[in-house]
Amino acid sequence: MHLMSILHAVLALVFVLGLLFLTLWGMKFVQVKFAKQNLFKNLKLDERIHILEKKRVDAKNLLLLLKKDNTEFLVLVGSGGVLLLDKKGETLESEKGDAFTHA
Repeated sequence: MHLMSILHAVLALVFVLGLLFLTLWGMKFVQVKFAKQNLFKNLKLDERIHILEKKRVDAKNLLLLLKKDNTEFLVLVGSGGVLLLDKKGETLESEKGDAFTHA
């Protein structure tokens, strides 16, 4: 009798853990499936800033390729802060002048 109650408890534990695993897997599947669909695509037409690419460098650092209007920025984001690595595209009128004129 004692062995049967232990067996019931173990089977109940396996059943509950299986249900938890199945629920987590289902949530991940739904999240991945709906993340690829742009349900509100028409609302995003007027946005000026876009993330073009993301690459994880290591556990704490992330490279981002951002686009604002016609300018692209390569940015390193990490625990030490944010660092602008590269900028391509349109420049402001103040940046077109001589770099040594600013004190």
